Amino acid sequence: MKFKIGDKVKFLNESGGGVISKIVSPGMVNVTIEDGFEIPVMISELIKIELDAPVDSPKHMFREDFESRLPETEQISYEEDDRNIRLSSNRSKGSVDEGVLLAFVPHDQKWLITGNIDVYLVNNTNFDVLYSIFLEKEEAGFEGFDYGSVNSNSMILLDTVDREKIGVWEKGVVQVLFHTDETTKILAPGNSAFKIKLQRLYFEGSYRDSAIIDGKAILVSLTNISSLAIIDQRDPVKDETPETVVEKAKEVEPQNIIDKHRTSPKEAVVDLHIYELVEDEKGMEPREMLNVQVNYFTKCLENAMANNLSKVTFIHGVGTGVLKTTLKEILKEYPNVEYRDASMQQFGYGAMDVLIRQA
Repeated sequence: MKFKIGDKVKFLNESGGGVISKIVSPGMVNVTIEDGFEIPVMISELIKIELDAPVDSPKHMFREDFESRLPETEQISYEEDDRNIRLSSNRSKGSVDEGVLLAFVPHDQKWLITGNIDVYLVNNTNFDVLYSIFLEKEEAGFEGFDYGSVNSNSMILLDTVDREKIGVWEKGVVQVLFHTDETTKILAPGNSAFKIKLQRLYFEGSYRDSAIIDGKAILVSLTNISSLAIIDQRDPVKDETPETVVEKAKEVEPQNIIDKHRTSPKEAVVDLHIYELVEDEKGMEPREMLNVQVNYFTKCLENAMANNLSKVTFIHGVGTGVLKTTLKEILKEYPNVEYRDASMQQFGYGAMDVLIRQA
């Protein structure tokens, strides 16, 4: 059942009830009970009370009567959904294309690959967004996860999930509609299928700063405003209705490829395992995989030089040693670099540090 702030509820397995005063997550809300205290309650433990119930019914409480008994400082606003969090605006950290995104934000910003992860729906547009989210089930089909609205240039918390259970967010579909009070152009609906590489959630280099979110996060672009069809009132009216744009979600890439892997202003860590570099490695020949890895290595190395980094750690794995040998041959062509084995304690046997001497 869908709840919103201001709904009157009663407890399923206990006596009493109250008014929903905060949406904590899709599975939990805060309920302000009769004596004014606010308590967290699972949605599965609540029953919604219809507001048009008879006034003399002893089983129902009414908003007007309930509010009159609350202290003035605890009066509840029924107009605003306080799940909305305004986006940051830090241009020094680059820019993010206008659109709708998913954000995966670790609770522990020091140890990024441990602890719980918050999943946000991010509306980086000047439109209000109506959304519907479906998650793919393991067996078959989809399960409706959540629906609602997000204010312009805001984000809402969809879920807080234990990292070991993050697999529920591996695949899904997000549908969005765009609304504003006045406009000359109406955007077509967006419909995006997403697939998250779960391995990335266990690699620190996947998390990075952005201009719109405080703290390091993985951003996945769902719908880009620039790719949507529009209806322009200045154009002649057409019989055809613009088709819903179906997009494939993709991780937001920084303008400089090495920024994706920075661990500090002067250092970066790049994982060259093939599953980190391609959507699906099945069916690829060993030579194809090696070419992808070498090309990505060269791009990251030269981008690191152009951006004045002093050290890049490349994780090449152990394997047969072909990749490591190939990388060493390539590095001989760059007179301003040196290489050495990376910290075995931190990376095991399968990584090398490339030290860059800036001219």
